[in-house]
Amino acid sequence: MRVAGKLRAAALVMALAFCAALPFLSPPDTFQFTIVLAVGLAGLGVALLLEAGLISFGHALFYGMGGYTVAALASIFPRFGLLLLLFGAGAGAVLAVIAGLFIVRYRGVFFAMLNLALSMVAYSMLLKSYAISGGSEGMVVQVQGMLGHALGPAEFGRALFYVCLGSVVLLGFLLQYYRRSPAGWGLGAIEDREIRIEYLGVSANRLLLQAYVISGFLGGLGGAVAASAVGHIAPDAFFWTTSTVLVVVAVLGGRGVVGPFLGAALYELLSIAAARYLSNSWEILLGAVILLVIRFARDGFAGLPDTWRAASLGWRRQ
Repeated sequence: MRVAGKLRAAALVMALAFCAALPFLSPPDTFQFTIVLAVGLAGLGVALLLEAGLISFGHALFYGMGGYTVAALASIFPRFGLLLLLFGAGAGAVLAVIAGLFIVRYRGVFFAMLNLALSMVAYSMLLKSYAISGGSEGMVVQVQGMLGHALGPAEFGRALFYVCLGSVVLLGFLLQYYRRSPAGWGLGAIEDREIRIEYLGVSANRLLLQAYVISGFLGGLGGAVAASAVGHIAPDAFFWTTSTVLVVVAVLGGRGVVGPFLGAALYELLSIAAARYLSNSWEILLGAVILLVIRFARDGFAGLPDTWRAASLGWRRQ
């Protein structure tokens, strides 16, 4: 186990080093990796709720909220990109508090469908509020710098990538600490047997609300980064297809902190390959990969080493 832990740590350090050198090794790919990190952040929020056995089919609500917050404030603070990202993440967290007070009372399919309903309500409202959201055409996100300094498009893209990468590392360590805390263990207990938590005098709804707010924060941050990188945001960010992408990312990557980012990278690679070779039926490729993951790697790509280790031990015993 210690050897496996050291190998994982070494692989993580190498991956971070590669990401840090990417803007210099391949500048055109910086934008794609920024989107991967943004989607991975939002997918990390979905994966956190999966720790409690709950799936959110409406997480685009927070993703879109973060993007529209940046779009609304970019005209006021165009050169304070870092501040706009914080506002976008905070908007997602505040919205999660408001919605979570009602949603965390439900479990299973009711939890999933209520999240979906809220996301679609927000989508419909923004689609019809042309004066506020720009309607179906969306809004232009004019972020032009970081920390008050004006930057060109290339410099801003590179700065945004490093800010996002630093946020991923920092939030990854904090979230790993949270998962190992009593509150994090409580999420797993909610999935196994919720009534045991209540017998211990701990409110399961309160634990779930904490995780839901953290999840909303991550979703808002991911949407804020994506809107800043693309330079545009539309009501489609709230649509159910966006939520489906986040769920697919969480399923492909698996639970844990690293899993959603692996899932986001794999999804991006599949999208690029499908656009090149299966432009009219790329869903077939994605569906086939998902079926293979569910069949042979139920814990996602992040859990493949443990799956292979368990399989090898079983073969040895036989």
